[in-house]
Amino acid sequence: MTLAQTISLSATRKQTYRPSMAIDPVSAIAVATASYNAIVKAWQAGKQVESMSKDIGKWMGAISDVKQAHQEKKTSRFKNVDEQALDTYAALKKAEKMELDLKNFLIANYGFNAWTDLMKIQRDLRAARLEEKRRKEKKIEQIMEMLGLGFVTLILTAMIGGLVAWVVWLKGGFK
Repeated sequence: MTLAQTISLSATRKQTYRPSMAIDPVSAIAVATASYNAIVKAWQAGKQVESMSKDIGKWMGAISDVKQAHQEKKTSRFKNVDEQALDTYAALKKAEKMELDLKNFLIANYGFNAWTDLMKIQRDLRAARLEEKRRKEKKIEQIMEMLGLGFVTLILTAMIGGLVAWVVWLKGGFK
């Protein structure tokens, strides 16, 4: 099994780290660092990349969150702008260093195409997740439209029924 097949197989399984929304860069870099340390220890112990695919997938997700958090403008009640900027910048730089180390490791052990293959798989998975998210949002939107239509229909029916009952009452039909 090639590296690309292993990473792809691992990424299609449900992973333990995948927040529904981006988290703060400090938490994301903590997850990335833990995963990175697990990868380094496994490599030093002589394990193959195939056995580290879960940690690599977890690490890639955390690195993605760090980069996303750096791009987003966030406000915090507990930190001023300077502290927040420094946190996201430090997390981004640490993530870039880990990414470079992993890139060099993969290239050294599996050739130059290993990193390119990994980035292609990551891009494809991101696109698939985005498409799935859009599909779910569209389905929720359709459900909300149907609920709204049902509510409007119920209100109109009640109004018409009330109007008919009022007209019948005015004509003395309920005596």
